[in-house]
Amino acid sequence: MMEPVASYLLEEKQRAAAVDYMMQQLGSGKTLAKLLLETVDFERGTVAILNVVQLSETQMREFNWGRGPLAQSAQYIEIQWQPFLAYPTANSYEHVTEVIYSSLEDPQCVCILQNMLASPGDPWLKRAKSRVATHGPEVYHILISSDRRKEKIEDTLREAESLPVFVGAVGRQPPDRIADDSEHVTLSLGQLKSFAKSAHCLFVGAYDGEGYLVWKDG
Repeated sequence: MMEPVASYLLEEKQRAAAVDYMMQQLGSGKTLAKLLLETVDFERGTVAILNVVQLSETQMREFNWGRGPLAQSAQYIEIQWQPFLAYPTANSYEHVTEVIYSSLEDPQCVCILQNMLASPGDPWLKRAKSRVATHGPEVYHILISSDRRKEKIEDTLREAESLPVFVGAVGRQPPDRIADDSEHVTLSLGQLKSFAKSAHCLFVGAYDGEGYLVWKDG
């Protein structure tokens, strides 16, 4: 069972710090991230933290720092036949999966995740479990309403997420629909602009990959 980890940032200074961090992440991203920076009205909506690690009020604003690993989850792994004690870092995949799952309930919605590290020619993309999309040299991962299964969403998150910048958003399908049937699509600038204008949920990686900041309109 998942622990309740969402903490809404209602205090003005906390919210302002979170919005500033989200805007920095968008400014460091690729085409979609910069379009979202231009169109999302952060004066509206709610901002929340998703993190599996308990954070003090001061730590909440230290968005670049992780607080893991979780010592109780340590386990032995084998590397070249030698045992090593590994401490998996904390992550909030399950919790942001819930956010995306609920946001995709409307069949007209689509989720686009930016992959900062991948290039269109990377061989592993042919074996990806997620829908892969490209825009020039940029790689994105797509979730549409028919992908609204938690296992599918979590697989897509794992393939898309990268450090130090990770950006994803949920908005409405543009008039020229994205990824209706194809497993690999090309995104036009017009599609990205239309999507960015309709975005009603935005999330960025935080806390050194352990958590996320989530903005929701309304």
